[in-house]
Order: sequence, then C-alpha cells, then structure tokens
Amino acid sequence: MGTWGTALFSDDTAADVREDFKTYIGDGLTSEDATAALIRTWDATMNDVDAGPTFWLVLASTQWTLGRLVPDVLTAALQILERGGDLHRWAHDKNLCSKRRLVLEKLRAQLTSPPPPPKRVPPKFRNANEWTVGSVHVYRLNNAELCLLRVIGHHTDNGGTAPIVELLDWVGVQCPERETINQLKVRRYHYPNGREISQFMLAATSERERNAARISDTGIVSRPAQDPSGYSVFLWRGFDHDLARLFGLGVGSN
Repeated sequence: MGTWGTALFSDDTAADVREDFKTYIGDGLTSEDATAALIRTWDATMNDVDAGPTFWLVLASTQWTLGRLVPDVLTAALQILERGGDLHRWAHDKNLCSKRRLVLEKLRAQLTSPPPPPKRVPPKFRNANEWTVGSVHVYRLNNAELCLLRVIGHHTDNGGTAPIVELLDWVGVQCPERETINQLKVRRYHYPNGREISQFMLAATSERERNAARISDTGIVSRPAQDPSGYSVFLWRGFDHDLARLFGLGVGSN
C-alpha cells in the first residue's frame, strides 16, 4: 500500500476504496449492496494491520460525505478509532503521528455528527469498444489526410474496454486496397533511450472525447504484426497531438 501523507485519503487503498464505492453507487446499487460488494472485493485486505483499518475509516468517511452512511460501517470505524486508529503506521515519526492523530480526531467528529442528505452520484464513464482484432480503421487527421489503425487486442478493466492498435505506415487521401494494406509495415517511434512505441491503447475519460465522425471502419481485416505487449496509453482528446509529436502526422507535425 503506497502512502503519500497523513491525510485520510493519502494512500492507494483509501483512494481506491472511495472510488469503488462511488462507482457502485453511480451504477445504481444501494449503500448496503455497495458495501457488501466492497467487502467481497477487499476481503484479502481486511486482516492487514495497515490497510484493514484504512478500509473502514475511509469507507465511513466517504459514505458520510455522500449521505449514505451504513450503520455497520459506522460501528466498525468508531471501534477502530476507539482503539487508536492506525497511529502505529506513523510511530517512527512523532510529527507525522501528531498530524495523523488530528486527522482521526476530525474524522471522529465528522462521523458522530448528522450526515448530509443523500447526494446523487453520476454513473462512471466506461470505455466501450467492439472493434474486432485485425480490423483496419481510417482516422482522419486534423489536416484532412487519412491514416490507418489496425486493432491488435483490447484492454479491459474497471474503466471499460478500449482497443489496442498499431499505426500502419501509410498516409493518404483515399483508403488503399486490401492488398496494399496487407503489405504495410507498422509505424514506430523510437525514444533516444531506445524505448519504442509501436502499439497503443486508445481510451477516453468521457463520451464526447471520441470524435466518431473522424473514424470509419474500412471493412478490411488484416493480420496484426504484433501481439499486445508493453503498449502505451493515448487519450482520444490528445490523439492529434500525439500523432503529430511522435509520428509526424497531421497539422503541427513539423
């Protein structure tokens, strides 16, 4: 568990638990069902001397803030606070221990005060992609030229499913025929340190970022030149910039 500071949400577990609970609520689960789902997901964490207390404390704080505090979660958090919370994690540094003690005191005051009314949590955006592996797609660059993306796989996690593609070494104004596409090599970028970008995942953080009007399926399926491995991550909102900066394509490529 990475720790960034003494604030309540200053470690990886805290940030993840908060995000997971909000995601479940946004998906339409009740507070009780969302809590049960979290407990199942974080079951291996419960007995950890560091992460276990953090789970209950941040979950209680998150639920209170959203006006969705579950009584059992409140009880668990108050019991942990009564035992001194997780101050042992900062026992090596008196200054940090004092700062964390203040955080826990504020948390106790929060949890023992009336929570606000329930707040609406919007559904979390998730990437969705049904492109088949090997399918070739045309992307219109910001200078109106065309480039070709070939799907080599997909990445799926809590953020949804996004395509992993390779950029074919072709630019033009009219999509080439299947025979030409089958012979195209993959366009690559080489960093000075030797690292190479030859494949990348294309993701978004909202639906409006992906400009569907600039993407079209050629209907051509071509064998990928590589398997998904060590791919970079590009966001649709910055794709034009990445294509120009790394591969010399589109406006600004010089």
